[in-house]
Amino acid sequence: MKHVFVINPAAGKTNGSETLLPRLHTLFAGREEELEIYLTTGAGDATRFVRERCAASGGEHLRFYSCGGDGTMNEVLQGLVGCANAAMGVVPCGSGNDFVRSFPDCDFSNLEAQIAAEERPIDLIHFNNQWSANICSAGLDSDVCKKMARYKRLPLVTGSGAYILALIATFFSPMGKQAHIVLDDGRVLDENILILVMSNGGFYGGGWNGAPKFNVEDGLMDLCIVRKINRLRILKVIGKYQKGLHVDDPSLQDCIIYTRCRSLTIDFEQPTNLNADGEMSESTHVEAAIVPLTLPLILPKVPQ
Repeated sequence: MKHVFVINPAAGKTNGSETLLPRLHTLFAGREEELEIYLTTGAGDATRFVRERCAASGGEHLRFYSCGGDGTMNEVLQGLVGCANAAMGVVPCGSGNDFVRSFPDCDFSNLEAQIAAEERPIDLIHFNNQWSANICSAGLDSDVCKKMARYKRLPLVTGSGAYILALIATFFSPMGKQAHIVLDDGRVLDENILILVMSNGGFYGGGWNGAPKFNVEDGLMDLCIVRKINRLRILKVIGKYQKGLHVDDPSLQDCIIYTRCRSLTIDFEQPTNLNADGEMSESTHVEAAIVPLTLPLILPKVPQ
């Protein structure tokens, strides 16, 4: 078995490789043949490397550890899916590390626990011909995500802080997306959406709990829709949405839809920003489906 650490030196505010590399060399002292390190060189490079490394594995079991933020994780995921002898781990080093929040009983920063951890299969979302392990979204949140990049590298601004700054900027822009949504069981929703989330995991945007009833291994995709509401009410709703309190609040039932499905299609009237684990695209059409227990995920449990 080979432990392959895919490190994004540009993730976060500092070069994480400067602290990570000495720890890895110490951890693998005396068994250096089990360790492989790759430093990414730019956007898309992690996907290319992982895909090529899988193709050249010769059947050896590979454990790829994404060392960066959610964007790095998403790139590793794209290259890994379909490789029968590979698993994915996550070492959070970025400014946004939302995926790991869905596993509160795991210590993803503990390298010793990582390499000793078992693998557990989880669901994935197949979203417009790409893969998502966490959350896909459209509407206000995707507009926010597109703006987040400019704020992430400001001094003293955390991932959550960048999200809030982007949210404020988006708040004063035109909002609302007309969407025609068809679920796999035949339900049809025609909605003017403020926020639409297709969820496998529970958190995004620096810890916002948009899908509080998530389950990464139930074979279902959670769908949360916040209907378009006026700005004054947005201020009242958004705090509850951030904490995951929006779903069961009786005062919000007129503007919140929360359901589950196995697949869906969405057609927007206008080109719309789409977010899949922090990776942005734009389209008028969405096809999304849950693919059960597709990703072997390394889960470093906290010692009891």
